[in-house]
Amino acid sequence: MTDRAKIANVRSIVEQKQSKGQRRAVKKGRDMVPLSTSTRPNGTNQLKVAPDSVSLADRHAAELANMEEARLFTDRELELLGIVHPRLSNRSLVDAMRQLRTKLYTLTPSENFSVMVCSVVPEGGGSFVATNLAATIAFDKAKTSLLVDANLNGVLMPRLLKLIGRQHALGVSDYLENPSVGIENIVSPSGIPRMRCIPMGHQPENSAEHFTSARYRQLMHDIKSRYDNRYVVVDGPALSSSTDARILSDLCDYTVLVVPYGKVTPGTLDALVDEIDEQKLAGIVINDQPNN
Repeated sequence: MTDRAKIANVRSIVEQKQSKGQRRAVKKGRDMVPLSTSTRPNGTNQLKVAPDSVSLADRHAAELANMEEARLFTDRELELLGIVHPRLSNRSLVDAMRQLRTKLYTLTPSENFSVMVCSVVPEGGGSFVATNLAATIAFDKAKTSLLVDANLNGVLMPRLLKLIGRQHALGVSDYLENPSVGIENIVSPSGIPRMRCIPMGHQPENSAEHFTSARYRQLMHDIKSRYDNRYVVVDGPALSSSTDARILSDLCDYTVLVVPYGKVTPGTLDALVDEIDEQKLAGIVINDQPNN
């Protein structure tokens, strides 16, 4: 799949059904800004805090050791992976991703946030948008981002971790299944400065049961509140094919939906949008939209 993302004004789509005018008016103010297209090449190439028996100093020391950068990707490697960086020659893409980031900042100007990014249909580019949003937040040296893998079908984070030698890192499912695993054990470097990630883990089955658990809810609260300069981006599964996306949306401050260009009818989009709390819908991304 070619990943080309464009944040589009979807007002005309959202207003298709006049009977929903009042409800749509609320969402209309949260439409995203235009995002220029970019082609990503195809190819191959970790709640509750740690147990009380572990001291706060020990937990912080363990987290720092676990977050030590294995290595950083070069600009060229990031481009081959389809990930933006501040020196990317495609300035329109960089600027548009910054606009997406800024749009979210304006929703919570005085504090950090958590946002779930998901495609409305499988293979719609949700992981691409989630990863690039997290990478763009990390441009700012005063802020950090944390990308959480909650998508069983996602391939980008596993690729990143394999390339930096962290393919066996603990993740969400390990944390939820083993009370002795703390947050400091599941947060991994990403190969991108100031961007951290939490992979799915080694036991990803029964994800719906995981995401509805009190321990996962506490995890989401703790990873956001642990550092006030950390912004949490959750790479969620496709909304049309998984109940997990609806659960994860409820646990995050905001939701961004990704729509593959020309592959979702306005009626289908309306029905899927209705499943998201209108106060949480931050916007809609039109992915793979051709250049005009």
